[in-house]
Amino acid sequence: MRKLLILLGFVGGMLCNSARAGKMVNVEYIHLLIEQKWGITVPYNPALENPKVAANMKYLLTAVDRANKILNGDAITDYGNGEYATQYAADTVATIDAADRLIKIEPKFFVTTTADTSEFEFKMSARGTFLIDWGDGNTEIVKRTNTTSTIYSHEYTMPGVYTVSIGGRATAYNGTLAAISFGGSGNAHNKTVARIKGSLGAIFSTIGDGTLVGHQPVFSGLFAYCDNLTGTIPENLFTGLSGAPQASMFENIFFGSGGLTGSIPPHLFADVIGAPKSYLFSYAFNGCKGLTGGIPEELFAGIKGTPAGYMFRGTFADCIGLTGEIPATLFVGIQGKPAYAMFHTVFSGCAGLTGNIPENLFGGLKGAHAADMFYGTFKGCRGLSGEIPENVFGDLSGPAQFNIFHSTFQGCRGLSGEIPERLFGHITGAPGANMFYFTFGDCSGLSGSIPENLFSEISGRPAAKMFNGTFSGCSGLSGEIPGKLFAGISGAPAQYMFSSTFYGCSGLTGPIPENLFAGISGAPAQYMFSNTFDGCSNLSGPIPENLFAGISGAPVMRMFSSTFNGCSKLSGPIPENLFAGISGAPAPYMFSSTFSGCSGLSGSIPENLFAGISGKPADSMFTLTFCRCKGLTGALPPNLFAGIRGAPMASMYYGTFYLCTNLTGSIPEHFFGDLSGPEAREMFDIAFTNCYKLTGCVPDSLFAGIDADPDEILQKARGPFSGSGITKELCSVLDQ
Repeated sequence: MRKLLILLGFVGGMLCNSARAGKMVNVEYIHLLIEQKWGITVPYNPALENPKVAANMKYLLTAVDRANKILNGDAITDYGNGEYATQYAADTVATIDAADRLIKIEPKFFVTTTADTSEFEFKMSARGTFLIDWGDGNTEIVKRTNTTSTIYSHEYTMPGVYTVSIGGRATAYNGTLAAISFGGSGNAHNKTVARIKGSLGAIFSTIGDGTLVGHQPVFSGLFAYCDNLTGTIPENLFTGLSGAPQASMFENIFFGSGGLTGSIPPHLFADVIGAPKSYLFSYAFNGCKGLTGGIPEELFAGIKGTPAGYMFRGTFADCIGLTGEIPATLFVGIQGKPAYAMFHTVFSGCAGLTGNIPENLFGGLKGAHAADMFYGTFKGCRGLSGEIPENVFGDLSGPAQFNIFHSTFQGCRGLSGEIPERLFGHITGAPGANMFYFTFGDCSGLSGSIPENLFSEISGRPAAKMFNGTFSGCSGLSGEIPGKLFAGISGAPAQYMFSSTFYGCSGLTGPIPENLFAGISGAPAQYMFSNTFDGCSNLSGPIPENLFAGISGAPVMRMFSSTFNGCSKLSGPIPENLFAGISGAPAPYMFSSTFSGCSGLSGSIPENLFAGISGKPADSMFTLTFCRCKGLTGALPPNLFAGIRGAPMASMYYGTFYLCTNLTGSIPEHFFGDLSGPEAREMFDIAFTNCYKLTGCVPDSLFAGIDADPDEILQKARGPFSGSGITKELCSVLDQ
């Protein structure tokens, strides 16, 4: 009916203007006029030999139909077969009127703004002719002749809720820049997007099969950071796309759009068929916390071929509302050699996902490992259950790469059963940095012993953070630590290499294997053994004297910080040569809490334990070193800290012997070394607090070189001897 009224209006206009009829027009005139007004080229009739021939009304109206199809993608009018499509000659008045009133662009996509919207904007880079209806009676026809990104904005006279409608048909794309985008980091106007409806694919469609440059659109960042976007994702949002994917095609499309609700449409990408491209679905739904339901099994069904870098990085990360099992065939089309970061954090934070990890989820992978490929893949998926499938990572081979299994299962507390012995059997060669960084961190449901051959094929020089936190928080693991677990690792220490490796593994039992780190030799590295056995409260037996025998060189920050912290069942004396290879100036926190809470250790503290340490004090160098070592006995070794010389540093002896309730005897002369200079914050606080069996007065030499009143140090509430058996007076005062 609407088309009829428009056509009647057109005819009526012609009759009204009959008295001033224009000149007759030829075919060429009609085509040039349409191109000038609408920015499109309507092809000539192939049967036409001469465009200069006179045009009739049928030709004019047929050209109008073809123009409408070009502008809208569909045949929305059929004027050329109507009753007014006659053989009468077309003139200038009729042609201009037809181009003005019969050619039109119908909106295909609609954005409803938030309340009190006073300005709205978006970016577009596609070439073509487009309609923008701003929803307040103002419209624009945009004729774009290039593919550079341009901002289109509109200010409203009155703040309110508006529906912005967009139509048209793209004729070329940039290939890198988003064809259209309403989102983006730092864009204040993305906060005005409230709801979406319709199809962007109908406007920004694939041209041909999409394989030529500029023929396939990219929607990267489409609604990224649109915090106020609510409602469901339109099922037909990308209808009109087809053929081979483009790099970054759907990257960040809904990144951070936490207000979206409902399920992910199963056929959202259905007609995009072809080989993977880099960043294809990277962060596509990342942070969409309101999405619910399961992950559609067929969501990526059209993507088949060799993996591409970052293709599924963070695709569903932090979609906490998604539920159900991970579909076993979700990535079934991905076949071949792994690519960089391809499954990086793909399900990270999806706490609502349940069931087992499908055995063949990544079964199509074959070939050499790629860096970051399983970084945080299931991190925080605490609803997943069952055992870890031994073949879950496909048919991989070759040396470990950077971050390859970084936090892969971290926080998957529902996983159970034993760690498969051959889970990493495909890794051969030298270690990679961060390769097993918190891989099983906080997987408290895992049980059984750590397989001795878990890393058996890995050999070579240590890499930074290679086993940092690997089993941290795995309180359900039991049995002894396999003596050959790291047998292939040999060479100079690396930063954090065994930091927190067994942190909180309270179920592990038996002694610490003497040769556990036998292959490690060379200069210390920062944090190399910090917190390694921290919280392993059921490890027993003596600390092996040769545990760190290969370590030699100058101290570095936190090298043995909290190494045995909380290992309350370790027994026997502290080996005198445990740190024999360490020599040089102190480093911050180097022995902070090293034996803290080792209440089962016994005997005297070896006088030469720190014999190689000499030079200027460092922050917190001996903070809480022997704290709560209630089983230690005997007198304080006079030369334990003899090599320390120089200005005091903050917390350098803070709580060093706190709660060592069975130490006896008096405080030796110059016990803290040869200190000189200004007082430092908390330098001696609670150093001997609650050491009840220590006796005697305080040697004058203890604080002799420090620029502070000794009495103030002794009498402060958290002073070095609070709650101990030591008289809080200098010996010289008592001798008076």
